[in-house]
Amino acid sequence: MDGPAILLASGGVESTTLLHQLAQAGEATQAVFIDYGQRAAPFERRAAADHCEPLGVELVALDLARVGETFRRGQERKSHVPLPHRNLVALSLGLSYATNLGAAKLYLAVNHGDTLDYPSASHAFLAQFRLTCGLLGGVELRTPYVSLGKSEVVQRGVELGVDYDTTYSCLLGYPVHCGHCPQCQKRRMAFREAGAEEPADFYRV
Repeated sequence: MDGPAILLASGGVESTTLLHQLAQAGEATQAVFIDYGQRAAPFERRAAADHCEPLGVELVALDLARVGETFRRGQERKSHVPLPHRNLVALSLGLSYATNLGAAKLYLAVNHGDTLDYPSASHAFLAQFRLTCGLLGGVELRTPYVSLGKSEVVQRGVELGVDYDTTYSCLLGYPVHCGHCPQCQKRRMAFREAGAEEPADFYRV
C-alpha cells in the first residue's frame, strides 16, 4: 500500500491539530469528513476545508446525512448526535476508504477524555478495531493523541501555529458557538487550562 494516510477530520480541535502536525511532518495525507446528519455538519465541514486548503490537503466528504435523518425519526427531541457509536461508523468507513485508496494508515484524533466518555472511543474498542484492521488487510489505525488531555492537544496546536478561531466544536450547530453544550464546555475548559485565549465573542454566552 502506498496511498496517502487517511485522517478522519471533523473541523474540531483534535483533528485539526493532527492535520497540521501531519502536514508539518511532511506526511502525505488525505482528510475525510463524514456528514452523518449532525446539526453542525455544514460548519464542521467548512472548518475542515478552511484548514485543509492552505495545507494542500485534499478533503473528501462522505454523505450519510439521510442515514442520520432516518435515525432521528420518532424521537421527541432532535438528538445532537444522531448516530449511536458514531466512531464505529466513522472508523468503518475510514477503513473501507483507506483500503480502496491503498492507504496504509488511518488516523483518528481521539483524546484521553474521549476514551473515558464514549464506548466507541474506549481503549478496549480501539484495540478490537485494530484487530479488525489486521484481519481485513494492511491498514494500521493510529491514535497519537489517545494519552493526551484536550488542553495538552491545544498546547501542541498552539506550538504548531494552528488558528483555532476557525475550528468548530459546537454540537448545536449555531453560527456562533453556544458555550453551553458538552463540547463547548470541554473546549472552554481546555483552552483555559492550556492558557490559550479565545476571542471574546467566540461563544454566544
